Amino acid sequence: MSDDKNYKKESAQVLQGINRDFEEKNTLKKAKELGLSYVNIGKTPINPDYLKIIPPDESQKARAVAFYRVGDKLRVALEDPENPETKKVLETLKSKDYKLNINLASSSGITEVIQTYQNLQIYRKTEIVESVEEKSIKTYEKEIAELASLGEKIRTVTAEEALNLINIGAMKTKASDVHYEPTDKNTVVRFRIDGVLYKVFEIKNKDYKNILNQIKYTTKMKLNISDVPQDGRYNFAYNDRKIDVRVSVIPTETVESIVCRFLDSGKEFTSFEDLGFEDKNLENMGELTKISHGMILITGPTGSGKTTTLYSLLQGFNSPEKKIITLENPIEYHLDGIVQSQINEKGDYNFASGLRSILRQDPDIVMVGEIRDIETAETSAQAALTGHAVLSTLHTNGAIESIPRLINMGMEPFVIAPALDTIIAQRLVRRICKDCGKLEPITEQEKKEFEETSKDIKIPEKVYHAQGCDKCSKTGYIGRMVIVEMVTIDEELEALILNKAPMAKLVEAARKKGFTTMKENGFKKVAEHHTTVEEVHRVIRVSEE
Repeated sequence: MSDDKNYKKESAQVLQGINRDFEEKNTLKKAKELGLSYVNIGKTPINPDYLKIIPPDESQKARAVAFYRVGDKLRVALEDPENPETKKVLETLKSKDYKLNINLASSSGITEVIQTYQNLQIYRKTEIVESVEEKSIKTYEKEIAELASLGEKIRTVTAEEALNLINIGAMKTKASDVHYEPTDKNTVVRFRIDGVLYKVFEIKNKDYKNILNQIKYTTKMKLNISDVPQDGRYNFAYNDRKIDVRVSVIPTETVESIVCRFLDSGKEFTSFEDLGFEDKNLENMGELTKISHGMILITGPTGSGKTTTLYSLLQGFNSPEKKIITLENPIEYHLDGIVQSQINEKGDYNFASGLRSILRQDPDIVMVGEIRDIETAETSAQAALTGHAVLSTLHTNGAIESIPRLINMGMEPFVIAPALDTIIAQRLVRRICKDCGKLEPITEQEKKEFEETSKDIKIPEKVYHAQGCDKCSKTGYIGRMVIVEMVTIDEELEALILNKAPMAKLVEAARKKGFTTMKENGFKKVAEHHTTVEEVHRVIRVSEE
């Protein structure tokens, strides 16, 4: 009897697959007749950020989803180009200056994508919780649902109380940033959690202005200035910990927009292994903490975890016999046994002048928050050449790209080559929730991506796909880890830099020594069941097929 049930189930699955193939072929045929591109949207990896371009309720009515974007070029998949709701959405996108590439997709495919997006947008309104005790903290999806009613509550409390409630909410949801985004009438408040922005609540602009003024007052910004950017910071206590909040305010067409970054002074920096370094990269990180001179650069965009890796390296260097001095803007976390200095642009104490000053303090290790001009770059390099270990960050997409970036800044190859020791480029991907993550047989498209990415990664038979449960707050993920690429400057690379070799030659030489790209490291972590293909797509720009 059991065999008969299995047979019927397998037969139904086969029939479903045949029907789906038939639907996709019909859609492809219709696309050709209409002169449109076709996309099998159900099998296309999509960055969740692109899906948010069309609000979910509009996407449902219009049967349309945004699935790829480069600059102002946007690819949209839709079921019926003649649907009035679809036309309305397309016109709205055009009014926002998007250059549209329309793709026909099957009804089933559109339904699957919309359902996936809706699973990421679950909010439930319940009574707001104001307790700050750790034992009361629930999964952040529930906390966000409770905070959703703040929009109404803020109208009945003082601006100071409102800001305090938002601060508590940010800490309870483990948010790294709070974004206040004004529109014509309302202001949307969003929390960034594990690198992804979530809408929490919406308030009237007149109520938001009270919070704006409270933040400006607390950070000692100029209350009567609203047409130029301002920066500041404030702090508050949370469970016996001091929380620093770095604030940026910029003017908009309506009201000023605010972003607040939360820096927890009680944060503990874990091991390189816990951060996500493994195998050769993990071994290299351990060796880096033993160097006596040379530059270590960590590259990546804002939010890629550069600061955490920097501080973890500093912890590795930190010992009683070493003098470590940092130059930061601002000091984000306080470390015992390390002298930390904060720049002051208004007082002419910038990275370049500050670095010259702290070198007179006889340090063994120096950390410079960021290299962003030729003067800081050259001073850092000279420090590395005169017996100091210098740690810093640089904004480039990849590790090896940092070399031409430094040359373009104006540094001479004969300075760069001997000064550089190691360059690390990184991004942060979310770890799959093992409680609800679904291990499914690898698809042909996923297998193709593995093959195209690297021949050295063993293609898994199954890969995880995010689902969502209470433990992971319906996101399918818990926590984050780095995906990295790391290059150490040896004699061969040093010679190539001196001879101004092109990027291709530098990459070729690094490959011989075992260099792997971030994308390769990401797919390796997918194969090892730490994350998903979709998550790697989210943080690394994957070329359009």
